Amino acid sequence: MSDAKSNLTEAAKSPLSEGLRDAVLLIEDNEILANLLTILMRGLRLRVFWAADGATARRLFGLHQNELKLVLADCRLPDMDGRDVCLKMRSVLPELPVLIMSGSVSGRGVAPLPRNRLVEFLSKPYAPSDVLARVRKLLNETNRDAA
Repeated sequence: MSDAKSNLTEAAKSPLSEGLRDAVLLIEDNEILANLLTILMRGLRLRVFWAADGATARRLFGLHQNELKLVLADCRLPDMDGRDVCLKMRSVLPELPVLIMSGSVSGRGVAPLPRNRLVEFLSKPYAPSDVLARVRKLLNETNRDAA
């Protein structure tokens, strides 16, 4: 296991994760970005389940779907397109907020996902403040629906 993966595994077990109920599924194959995004999400008091590929993301979704408040997904994964993974998840949880991130500004955008108030797109490179703003927006939409 690489140091970055080991760090993420340890971060999920650390005391800061204890007592946190809501979670985010982070689907990102770049370990440096995964570490940054994990830190940002933990700053929002969210637990992070990290997957570096689509198959792991689908497995984690099956295990933790009742805890998830949000999915952050890279488009290009080693084994499949992150948007397709999110489409499958939203077939189970249609109101699951999704933030799609991509280094390519051309192409499909969020397709085949319908772009709506619960589906956002963020192109790379991005500033941490951009990620936080989009995540807060998506979480606020979810909380408004629950009220």
